[in-house]
Amino acid sequence: MRIARRQAARLDAATIPQFVTPLWIPPAMPVAGLAPLSYSVAARPIAQQVLPPSLPATPVFAYGSTTDPATFHAPSYTIEAVAGRPAEVTWANQLVDPAGSYVPPLLPVDPARPWANPPGGPDGRDRAPSAAAVPGPYTGPVPMVVRLHGARAEQESDGCPQAWYLPAATDIPDGYATAGSSYERFRQRYAEAHGHRWALGTARFHYDNDQRATQLWFHDHALGMTRLNVRAGLHGMYIIRGGPRDLTHGQLPGPAPQPGDVRGTRYYEVPLILADATFNADGSLHLPGAGGGDGPTGGPWEAALGSAITVNGSTWPYLAVEPRRYRFRVLNAAGRRTFVLKVAASAATGPLAAPARPIWVIGADGGLLPAAVRVDEGGLPVRPAQCYDVIVDFTGLPAGTRLYLVNEGGAAAAGTTGLVLAFDVVPLESADLSIPPGRLTGHLPAPPADG
Repeated sequence: MRIARRQAARLDAATIPQFVTPLWIPPAMPVAGLAPLSYSVAARPIAQQVLPPSLPATPVFAYGSTTDPATFHAPSYTIEAVAGRPAEVTWANQLVDPAGSYVPPLLPVDPARPWANPPGGPDGRDRAPSAAAVPGPYTGPVPMVVRLHGARAEQESDGCPQAWYLPAATDIPDGYATAGSSYERFRQRYAEAHGHRWALGTARFHYDNDQRATQLWFHDHALGMTRLNVRAGLHGMYIIRGGPRDLTHGQLPGPAPQPGDVRGTRYYEVPLILADATFNADGSLHLPGAGGGDGPTGGPWEAALGSAITVNGSTWPYLAVEPRRYRFRVLNAAGRRTFVLKVAASAATGPLAAPARPIWVIGADGGLLPAAVRVDEGGLPVRPAQCYDVIVDFTGLPAGTRLYLVNEGGAAAAGTTGLVLAFDVVPLESADLSIPPGRLTGHLPAPPADG
């Protein structure tokens, strides 16, 4: 299958219906094995309803479990890990069509920059071509390697940008490098350390999880392709739980999605993976070139801000919340946009829009804080690749109330990128036994002596 890149009309973000799609809550990634704890995760091309159902589906790249085709989604299901218990993940590049032929990138690659560069062959990979030989737009197979952002991992498991690998497609062009310049070295090191040699089109990484309970995230990290593959959908959360610096069950809102959950389980710990995107009228993703054009070269087009906001892979969804406390695991997966978040009583944004509910920060990338921090008028700034662990208390709100998660970042536009998510209050289903965030001082674990 070959996707012809063509000029397409832009979809005006202001015409996209808002708050009509229920928030998709990422389930837990299925476990592939228990001794050791292991996962088998692949990247595949799928069509996903990112826009509301009245609009076309969007071609994306998605991670999912190789044991269950129904698990492929952008962003991914969440990988659950235990502090102090090692886990292994096999990451497979399966960016091929049903016939086994490779699929090209969804967004334009700049072949004039240093990048994975499979057409360069073994001698020209991982670098830019000479100025006299810059090729046209790249339409070849997609390089991939996964980075677990924030993990303590040995080099061979750390997602080195030059350790990318192509899918085991049936039609890789002659002369193409099928892996990056560091792939074979790390493949050998992993075999020596863990007794497993990576199969073609895969890498197996070992994570000791020897750090505090925290939320990490994984994403593609191929040289010169990271911004494109992440925007195309290749990212997801990895949550470490337990250990001496985590809280016991019941102190914080829960449950969170776990393997084996029955359908219809209500969750009070919810990931919120924020991003932005621009769409074409046919539903496909758009990334503008220099000056807003469509060329693949000639400027910092990769830093473009999207015109629409997505949460967990849907544009402007809504979440039904009970009048109780919720724990949100926030991740900014946008390429450039900084979100400044408030929970507001109306969709109006601006400096005079007072928050309807404070956001209580209880943790960040490194784990839980010594005490909860209340964020009010200034909003919570969340920069690209940052994670926050927060609580919002909806206690006392009558059913039928609607609140909004708004974005007051510097580039936010009223009515579109200034809005993130709607919270619709529904009747209480069960008692909330979690500790009010204002009383958590002294309950949160102290940080380690080394910071």
